[in-house]
Amino acid sequence: MAKDKEKPADFGATIQALRKEHGLTQRQLAGELGIDFTYLSKLENNRGERPSEKLVRQLAERLEADVEELLALAGRMPEELGELAQADVTFARLLRRLPNMDEADLRKVYRQAKINPPRK
Repeated sequence: MAKDKEKPADFGATIQALRKEHGLTQRQLAGELGIDFTYLSKLENNRGERPSEKLVRQLAERLEADVEELLALAGRMPEELGELAQADVTFARLLRRLPNMDEADLRKVYRQAKINPPRK
């Protein structure tokens, strides 16, 4: 998306804005992705089930968007996280504790992972 524009806050608004920036209709984009345009309309309006990780990745590629950002907005976590949690109990505990961490502790985790924390 253009850097001078404010980004939409949710998955549906984001993919709709990106689609329009690329000059595509819902029918065109849906056709390219092999999905029904009514399903794309539901996604853009945040109705129905969340899209699969595969579809989010296809949308990101076609719309030249950050795949990690779209996956997060769609509420999708990489499958590898589940596999890692099954194999590593300590990692699973960390994942379960993340939602309840205060901001200071989250910032420590971000620093350790070398991730820039979100700006508020």
